[in-house]
Amino acid sequence: MTPLIYVINLDRDKERLASVSANLEALGLGFERLPAVMGKDVPGWEQLVDLPTYAWRNRLDTPRAGEVGCYLSHLKALDTFLQTDAPWCVVLEDDVEVLPACAEVLRALSEKDDWDLVKLFNFHSGMPVRKRSLGPGHHLVVHLTRTTSSAAYVVNRRGAERLIQSMRPITEQVDHALDRPWDNGLRVRGIRPMPVVLAPVATTTSTIDYQGRGQQGRTFVKSAKLFLSRAKKELCRFGYGLWDAARS
Repeated sequence: MTPLIYVINLDRDKERLASVSANLEALGLGFERLPAVMGKDVPGWEQLVDLPTYAWRNRLDTPRAGEVGCYLSHLKALDTFLQTDAPWCVVLEDDVEVLPACAEVLRALSEKDDWDLVKLFNFHSGMPVRKRSLGPGHHLVVHLTRTTSSAAYVVNRRGAERLIQSMRPITEQVDHALDRPWDNGLRVRGIRPMPVVLAPVATTTSTIDYQGRGQQGRTFVKSAKLFLSRAKKELCRFGYGLWDAARS
């Protein structure tokens, strides 16, 4: 089946849109552009954040407007997808390059109901454990340790519905919020080797303004809280990942 592909793109980022458009068109893949959200233009965006939880989980006590805009853009993509009848979709940020092998990976993913969200690109190795083959040279994996990035992923309807519930209010950056399977029970997966990479345009343009209000320096107490929060998260991730990797 032809995948439903959304590309998140700010109106001002024409160079990024041209890059990803040429990439997808060369592969024969159609897509729908989703205008990204400018966080600073959202009235009262601070009220969308659970400030005590955010301060516990992150280096900064409050997110910057650009981070909120990115977060809301991904929620917009999930909401838009659920308004269709499609069983799953691909969500891309506009600074990626989809490799030719991705078409076969997507076809293989559609053959079996053993995932809810699959990262097509991520930073960090994640200590992957193989689940099944996705054709020549590619495997579906479970990550036992942290991976980051929201640049490219596949999500099904079950995944989108649960994420929309679990991601409100905002408690951390979007790539972390997408990857909390021990909290929401989703089958989060990865691909090895990854079928999506960052495009050259990712290093020459900047789509989100991360400048914002100044933040106070981290105190010992703040650093200790952050360490405990992340340690707890990684213990949960590792334990859930072991169980997830072992189940049928």
